[in-house]
Amino acid sequence: MGLSPMVSKLRLTLGILTIGFVIEGAIEAYTYLSRSYRLPYAALIFILGPFVTLAGILVLWMGRHQWNNLLSRRFRHAHRTFGLSLVALVVGAALLVWYSYGSAAPISWWVSWGFGAALMASLLLTFATYVLLALHLTAMVGKALLLLALGWAAVVSFWIGQALAQDFGAITLVLRTRTLADGSLNTSVAGFESYLALTYALLIIAYIDAFRRVPAGSPRSPSASVAPPAA
Repeated sequence: MGLSPMVSKLRLTLGILTIGFVIEGAIEAYTYLSRSYRLPYAALIFILGPFVTLAGILVLWMGRHQWNNLLSRRFRHAHRTFGLSLVALVVGAALLVWYSYGSAAPISWWVSWGFGAALMASLLLTFATYVLLALHLTAMVGKALLLLALGWAAVVSFWIGQALAQDFGAITLVLRTRTLADGSLNTSVAGFESYLALTYALLIIAYIDAFRRVPAGSPRSPSASVAPPAA
């Protein structure tokens, strides 16, 4: 007996995100072990992470007519959380572009910290999306791993946001003078970003558990569990 379309889409979403975790985790682990903070692919988390997450969520969204009420509520929370992460990312990007190319005014401290806070929020909300998507599909150990991953991601996100806020002036100067090749942008965050290798390792284990449990873990709607009346 084949899998239902809803289960297939859940598994595809979990598979896409797990592959993304493996790629990003491998990059962060290599960066941490080699201390190669100036490599061209460092600090790609703000680009690769949202695109991988968006791909996984799009698969779920295309199968939204197959969700029952319980899944609909749970995935709606994940979608809204990811939407907020994109809004925060756009705010940070807008500040960066404006002060790099559109304004010659001195950069106020609150702008720098607003930039750092926006990217910190974007990063943390992205990881919160990962947790919301899989939390109800795992056993207790998987749930604990997801919460540990989110807690460590929150700590690292704070460090990254703080580093970006302190380096905001230098980052705008790098963009204004087009000296991206020297790796200055990467160095400012890649050291802290490499600590996310632990978060990705925890997410991979939890998502594999969720993938295995999807057929049994996908809750049925209440109406589906009610036995038909006796003739």
